Amino acid sequence: MKRVTAILLSLFLIFGGMQVFARSYNEYKNGDVNMDKNLTIKDATLIQRHIVHLVTLTGEQAQLADTNLDGMVNIMDVTKIQKVVAQIEEMPIEETTQPTTPTATETQTITEPQTTTQEPTTLPTETQTDTQEPTTLPTETQTLSTATETATTPTEATAPNPAVKSKIDIYFTNNKNWSKVHFFLYNSQTGDGEKAWPGTQITKYTTNDYSEKTYFSTVDVDKYDRIIFNNGSNQQTVNIPVNKASSGFFISDSSNSKGMLVGTYANTGADGGKITKTYLKYPSGYNKKIWIWTPADYQASSADKFKTVYLMDGQNLFDEDHSDGYGGWEVTDAVESMMSNGARGVIIVGIDNGNSKRDSELTPDLGKVIPQYANEFSSRTGKQFSEFVVNTVMPYVQKNYNSSPARVDNSIVGSSSGGLEAFYIGLENKDKFGSIGALSPAFLLFDSNVWNSYLAKFDFTAEDIPKLYIYNGNVGLENELYPDVISMNKRLISGGYSPDKIKLSIEENGEHNEAWWRIVFPEFLSWGILR
Repeated sequence: MKRVTAILLSLFLIFGGMQVFARSYNEYKNGDVNMDKNLTIKDATLIQRHIVHLVTLTGEQAQLADTNLDGMVNIMDVTKIQKVVAQIEEMPIEETTQPTTPTATETQTITEPQTTTQEPTTLPTETQTDTQEPTTLPTETQTLSTATETATTPTEATAPNPAVKSKIDIYFTNNKNWSKVHFFLYNSQTGDGEKAWPGTQITKYTTNDYSEKTYFSTVDVDKYDRIIFNNGSNQQTVNIPVNKASSGFFISDSSNSKGMLVGTYANTGADGGKITKTYLKYPSGYNKKIWIWTPADYQASSADKFKTVYLMDGQNLFDEDHSDGYGGWEVTDAVESMMSNGARGVIIVGIDNGNSKRDSELTPDLGKVIPQYANEFSSRTGKQFSEFVVNTVMPYVQKNYNSSPARVDNSIVGSSSGGLEAFYIGLENKDKFGSIGALSPAFLLFDSNVWNSYLAKFDFTAEDIPKLYIYNGNVGLENELYPDVISMNKRLISGGYSPDKIKLSIEENGEHNEAWWRIVFPEFLSWGILR
């Protein structure tokens, strides 16, 4: 877990009065903190663990950790490594004098623990909260690109885009009855924090219908984009994105006191929309289920049309009453939270993929699948699914609902195989989609040769290239997907894709399930929908 610049620690970075330089130390390069002769995200994580006193760097490691050469080891060094790994920046180099030999107390070897690779499971049932010492800060990798895209002037009428306030009320339902509640806020890019850990103790609260106290505070989400709720002692949530589509949170699983999962809700305006289920003929001959949700402010006859978000796995997007018993993402809560903060509502279209054809329909045939997955993904009909979305679903929605046809008003989103397919659909139909949400995308199915050949046909410098939001965790299956997600980000940027149009969000504790996609979807909505 990472802490911010606001909690700068006094580190032993001057040895024997000599100035410390963080650069190539013997055979190790600047930033290679774990001294494995490779600059990877593990080096950033090791610095984060050092900042929160989970490990202690040796004298050599501390020098290598000062990546920005300012004489300190803090969250800014973490950010530097992450941007270098993502090829957004280069590592500074400086000639140095050989440092003095560290003392015996400075030569403890740090061994980075292996990331678990177990298969993801559904959200575990609640168990007794343990009382171990908290990790106190997230080990998440920061979002690597946050610059706001300058909106281009559309060539056709677009949906209204009212200004959305940045200072919003964030609510936390204390459903685990903590004696104290702290809000720890920080900026994942700059490392700036509102207050040192454990953050600000919140005393303002209301009581909900279940006699639970709901604490609230006003947060400037233009300054701080992450929050950790904690009890000031040994219990805390995972780090959570906060943005203009955020509102309420509660603890959904407390089996890990060092990183409790959260659920989301709209504090005001919840359940104000309407959901309709229909069936559209799929090219292979069966009727595919489609869910269409319209927000409370929807007006069918309004001259002002509405933005629309198309999502795969519609069976997992809504609540239990409207998703045949699945549920998970609670996407309408995110839209309603955004509305409560001043935004206009958007139409949500969920396309069912809850059958045996999912892997085939959500995998484009870009070339040979790597041998490990060749049998499982031997049938790849993603092109047919893409054509179904743009030639059947979108025309139906735009004919029967007040949905804007403007490119900048339409988004395509999916997770896992759906994340891969969303990426494919968005690029293949960049004249129809202004933003893509690729959550935990299965880029690993194809090797670099296939990807290089496929991506070569696109001009990533073109103005109509969609904004791209990519989320990935680093636990279980997410850990397996992670290297290819990072490689794809590098490949796109080196190919001319503007970093301002890519938001790469890596949650170090993130898993491959609906619980995590629910947490990060509001971040896509805020970044990808609001202009």
